[in-house]
Amino acid sequence: MTTDSGAAAAAGGLRRPVFWLSVVVLVAVDLISKAWVWSNVQGEVFLAGRWLSLRKVYNPGGVFGLFQDFTLPLTLIRIVAVVAIVGLVARQPRRNRLGVATLALLLAGALGNLYDNLGRWTGWVAVEDERFLGSVRDFVKVDLGFWPLDPWPVFNFADACISVGFVLLVLGLARIQLKAARPEPC
Repeated sequence: MTTDSGAAAAAGGLRRPVFWLSVVVLVAVDLISKAWVWSNVQGEVFLAGRWLSLRKVYNPGGVFGLFQDFTLPLTLIRIVAVVAIVGLVARQPRRNRLGVATLALLLAGALGNLYDNLGRWTGWVAVEDERFLGSVRDFVKVDLGFWPLDPWPVFNFADACISVGFVLLVLGLARIQLKAARPEPC
């Protein structure tokens, strides 16, 4: 086996067009949905009774609104997460499809929210009030009327991607290989 084929096997996950297509599509859905809601929704719009609605919320913190006003540290953490996830994808053997799909969900979610964070410095995201520059735009509200869903914290598509990826990891359905993949036979 040549060195080139060994390098190709080691970068297995990164050479998967389906992985990159998945990330691009998921990030696009997140950004398009945010742009649409911010352009078209005023107040709260109920989609299914009172239990599912759209409501614009700026979140300067992290998941579930934790760590409010820590936008800069959270932005740096998201940048590190993006680099770490890409590194993990490169380590996945070709047969680890669910692991790579899970990492695609996590990467897309991190990139979608990072886009909003970077709006503070890039001007990518227009906000009504400069206090919200760099905040993540959340808009899906679920309220089933009982704890803990009364209401669930408002979220966005990127958050949903991260949540699904996290659940797959926690339940052990997706196994992520932390060591570099061994070169696979040609």
